[in-house]
Amino acid sequence: MVRIRMKSFGRRHRPFFRICAMDSRTGRDGTAIEELGHYDPMVRNADARTVLKVSRIRYWLSVGAQPSEKVAALLKAKNVTKPAPGEDWKVDETPAPVATPVPSATAPTVPAGSPSTETPPATA
Repeated sequence: MVRIRMKSFGRRHRPFFRICAMDSRTGRDGTAIEELGHYDPMVRNADARTVLKVSRIRYWLSVGAQPSEKVAALLKAKNVTKPAPGEDWKVDETPAPVATPVPSATAPTVPAGSPSTETPPATA
């Protein structure tokens, strides 16, 4: 049976886990079928602790993979559910656009010698 569970990484007092689809008979740090995200409990921002590939997790849930207790709690916190029969498992995962800082609106910065800073020759 395929289980969605955590694979332990990190070091002493600095845990880090990868969320993987694995055969239930493999060891804790054994070979994974597919890596589906990661969980870093040491990150201060609670929203950034868990990074998931939602579409792939929904795929594995749709074909019968069972999440471990801890992974099930993480999926519930992120509102990841098993797709209903006939429902597509793919989810649009386009990341939110990152806001770029806007330069001050006082004067546009144009490099010296560019055509917009030169004055046109006077015609007589």
